[in-house]
Amino acid sequence: MLRLKIISPEKTVLDAECKSVTMETSEGQITVFPSHAPIYTLVTAGEVVARTVDRGDISLAVGSGFANISQTGITLLANFGLLTDEIDEERARQAKERAEALIADRRGKQDEAMATMELQRSLLELKLSSRRRAN
Repeated sequence: MLRLKIISPEKTVLDAECKSVTMETSEGQITVFPSHAPIYTLVTAGEVVARTVDRGDISLAVGSGFANISQTGITLLANFGLLTDEIDEERARQAKERAEALIADRRGKQDEAMATMELQRSLLELKLSSRRRAN
C-alpha cells in the first residue's frame, strides 16, 4: 500500500492508505502504485484521484506544487487542496467572475498574476464539481 499525504499551507488535506494515486505533473498525468521508483516531480493544478483501501476513490482539486514519491508513499505539497465533495460551486463561480474582472482591469502584473491563479483554481473547482454532479 501507499501512504498518501496531501498538504496545503492551511491544513493536511488528505492522509490515507491507497492502492494507487493518479495526479497531474509537469510531464503529464501519472499513476503511482506501491513499489514505484523514488522520484520528485512538479505537480500542476488539476485533479488527484486516490484509490483508497477503505474509502473507495477520493477525488481532490489541488494547486501546483511538488510531490516526493517513494516505494511506500507520496507526500504532495500543493498551494491549495480541496476534496471535490467540499467544493462550493457558488463561491467558485463568484471567484471566477472576480478574477476575470481583475484580469480585464489590468492594474498591474502582480494583480494579474494573482487573478490568473484564482481563475485557474475556480475553473478547476467548477469542472470537478460538474463532473461529480454528472455521476
